[in-house]
Amino acid sequence: MAAKSNLMDSIENPNGRVSVKLQRNYFSKDSSDKYVGRIVRNTHTVGNVIQLVANKVPQLDIGTVYSVCDAFEKVITESLGGGNSVNCLNLGVFYIACKGSTDGSSFSPNITVKFIPSELTKSAISNVTVEHESYSEPAATISRIVDIDSGDDDGNLSLNGSVQILGKKLLIGGEGGGIWFAPATGEAASIDESGTDWIPVTAKLSVNKPGTLLFPLPKSLSAGTYRIVLKTRCTSNLKYKRKELVSTVSDAVEIK
Repeated sequence: MAAKSNLMDSIENPNGRVSVKLQRNYFSKDSSDKYVGRIVRNTHTVGNVIQLVANKVPQLDIGTVYSVCDAFEKVITESLGGGNSVNCLNLGVFYIACKGSTDGSSFSPNITVKFIPSELTKSAISNVTVEHESYSEPAATISRIVDIDSGDDDGNLSLNGSVQILGKKLLIGGEGGGIWFAPATGEAASIDESGTDWIPVTAKLSVNKPGTLLFPLPKSLSAGTYRIVLKTRCTSNLKYKRKELVSTVSDAVEIK
């Protein structure tokens, strides 16, 4: 019941609020002070919306509302499938558009569905305000470092073995991108930030994905304590490169 109450409050309150995450824009010519904002979405499900519609029309039971909405969904998708644009209850227009480019010889560009909101829809958010802002840097996040030989993720890696790194935004690419093992010293496992003694991973990565990296350890590594340094210009796609390198440094690992 509490969830329903919160939903009703957010629908009936004309002065809604949203949270925004700010992330440095590494695609900007001057990315030092440029940020892009992303709204933290609070999505009302189909079931939520249907319940609210039923509440607005109490003479109809919720089963009838479900049936009408199901029929409406079929009409919209069938109309689009017939090559038509569709006005969706004056909220906006779904239409078919070309996607990407073509060489001009095949005359068969890819197509997609787009949506143009109506003035009614745009005016619905005229009183929405930003309640909270937070900053989010696009650096990679390392969640686990797994020694392939043993299968362990306890921070110990086998000399001349392979390693798997799991996390987010790990995709390596772009000029200056790569992976290094930086010798670490002292109780704090400090590294030389100049990179002069870092040992690069020169072998081709067996797996290079946003959530997983897999590669053999450099042959020139000797036993000792290291931190793994990741540098990339990629986002989650090799096609898109940032103007600045983004670096991530792992916790200390022991090569044995």
